[in-house]
Amino acid sequence: MKNKTLNIPESWPSAIRGYKNYRRWNYYLDNLRKAMASTTTNLPKENDNGDYLASEAKASSYDVYLNEKIMEIDEQGNENNYDVPVPGLNLIKEFEGFRSKAYVDPLSGNLPITIGWGSTEKQDGSLFELGDVITRPEADELLAYQCSIKYIPVLREIPFWSEMSDGQKGALLSFAYNLGAHFYGSKNFATITKVLKNKEWSQVPEKLYLYRNPGSRVEKGLARRRTAEGNLWKSSS
Repeated sequence: MKNKTLNIPESWPSAIRGYKNYRRWNYYLDNLRKAMASTTTNLPKENDNGDYLASEAKASSYDVYLNEKIMEIDEQGNENNYDVPVPGLNLIKEFEGFRSKAYVDPLSGNLPITIGWGSTEKQDGSLFELGDVITRPEADELLAYQCSIKYIPVLREIPFWSEMSDGQKGALLSFAYNLGAHFYGSKNFATITKVLKNKEWSQVPEKLYLYRNPGSRVEKGLARRRTAEGNLWKSSS
């Protein structure tokens, strides 16, 4: 019997992400309900010589706990819906910078129109136009999505990818986002390709630094980025 290929509806990925967020919210809210129920049941009387204040402080701590978890969801929820190394996303954000309004490419003075964290396409593949706007959470979602679709599948072909830490994968993701997903194996990237192929990992930071366009007006910025990528690689090795 031949295996049949399933045609997955386009709406499924977003539905799965929504379900994950729903489960995450329910988990935190259930914990909060249990904690508050316990506090209410054991609430001391007002004349318990200071115990009332202790209980009040304890109840306040649950508010802090919930706020911390809400912040955790806001800051990490989008990234965690994709198999993308978060250290790499953070590094990309640091150097790309966030822009809420679409703008022309600074080098060409025209296309590609860019927005958010250096994104040039929407999730449906259509291009951004001048006048488009985006919120930071939307930009976070778009960046993680595009990395999971356009970069991670290509980077997984690098030898020993599965043995790398999230920091090491993140360093290569930032490098690829800046210089192209298909850098590995390309003739212009023979040096970094060689050390990755031979698993000469101690040399990776040094070799990354070579790709900074020496003598150009962008060298200083690229040198900072290559140094940050090298440091991320070393911190996780």
